[in-house]
Amino acid sequence: MMQRKSIGALALGIAIAALSFVQGSGFALAQDKQAATQQQLDRIEQKLDSLIERLGTPGQQSSNRNDSLPATGNDGANKQASAEGGAQGYKRGALAIARVAPAEKAKLSEIPADSVGSFVYSGGAIPLSELSRSGVLYTGLTSVELQGWLKVTEPGRTQLAVEYRATTGSNVFTNPGCIASLWLEDRSIGSQHGEIPMPAKEQKTVSFIFGADLQPGLYKLRAWLACTEPRDLRVLNAQLLIKTPADMNLRMIDSSELLHQGS
Repeated sequence: MMQRKSIGALALGIAIAALSFVQGSGFALAQDKQAATQQQLDRIEQKLDSLIERLGTPGQQSSNRNDSLPATGNDGANKQASAEGGAQGYKRGALAIARVAPAEKAKLSEIPADSVGSFVYSGGAIPLSELSRSGVLYTGLTSVELQGWLKVTEPGRTQLAVEYRATTGSNVFTNPGCIASLWLEDRSIGSQHGEIPMPAKEQKTVSFIFGADLQPGLYKLRAWLACTEPRDLRVLNAQLLIKTPADMNLRMIDSSELLHQGS
C-alpha cells in the first residue's frame, strides 16, 4: 500500500514537471517569436530612415529650391533656379547677337535676319563701332540684340535704361538716329528712339528708360540696340543700365543679374 502511494506521488511529480516544461517551452517560443518580430520591425524602420534621408524631408526639399520665383510664363526655367540665386544649366551674362547696323533711320526698328557674330554680354559698354574686341570679325558699325534672363531679387519697380555714347570728328552735320526696344517674357515694355546731337568732338549721349513692376524671379529678356552711322565716327558705345527698388540711381547692370542658357 505504501509502495502504491509512492508510485502515485512519483507519477504526479513527473506530470507536474512535464507540464511545467511544456509551459516554459511555450513561453520561450513566444519570447523568441516576439524578439524576431521586433528585429524585423527595427530593420524596416532603419530602411525607412535611410530612404527618407536620401529623398530629404519636406522642409529640406523646400530649402533646396527658390520658392520665391513666381510663374512668369517660363516655369521650366524658374523651377531650375538654385538656392544660390543663379540657375542650374544657366551661366552669367546675356547672349549678344551682333547684326549690321541699319543704314536709314526709318529701318531702325527692323531686326535683320542675319548676324555677323555673337558674344556674352556681362555688363558695361558695348563698342558698337569696334566689336572686334569681343571676337566679332566685322569692321563696320553693328547693332546688338540681347537675349537672356533678367534676375530680379526684390519686389517693386525695376527700371532698365539704354545709353548711347558717341564721339565723332568735326565734319558731321546730320544727327545719327538710335533706338532701344525691350521685351520681358515676350511682352514689350517699350520702344524709344532719338538722335545724338552732332558734331560730337566731345562725347555726346542719348538715353532711353523703361520700367516694369516685378516680383522676384527670372524673366526672359530681349533687347534691340541700334543706331545709324554718322560720318567721321570715332566711337559709339551702348550700355544697359538698371535701377532696382534698392538703388537710388541708375547703374551699370551686373553680370550676376543677367543669365543665358549654357551647354
